[in-house]
Amino acid sequence: MKNSFSLLEIILTLIISSIVIVYSTLFTKELFFENKINQQIEIQKIDLLSTKVFFGKHLNELDEFSYSNNNLYFKNSLLLENIKEFKLNKNANKISIHINLNDKIIQNWEFLI
Repeated sequence: MKNSFSLLEIILTLIISSIVIVYSTLFTKELFFENKINQQIEIQKIDLLSTKVFFGKHLNELDEFSYSNNNLYFKNSLLLENIKEFKLNKNANKISIHINLNDKIIQNWEFLI
């Protein structure tokens, strides 16, 4: 009787530990993919912020910026990729830019001249 109870304990322990290992692995996999997506979004935010700084330093050269094929160019050099929407409005004392980066990040920038 004692041997059969010990065998039952071992079987139950194996089942419980297997369940824990399987769910831990699934959680780790989900966490990895979520972190990968968050990393890509944060890299895109950094790229967009650096583009904003670049615009701020080149306000006198707005004619050199061009948008085509979902890409933003400066003097025919690639500045930013995966732009779904880009609008540049120039008034007498203000420049406003609307930018949509890959349908994930949408920002409006305003610069005073």
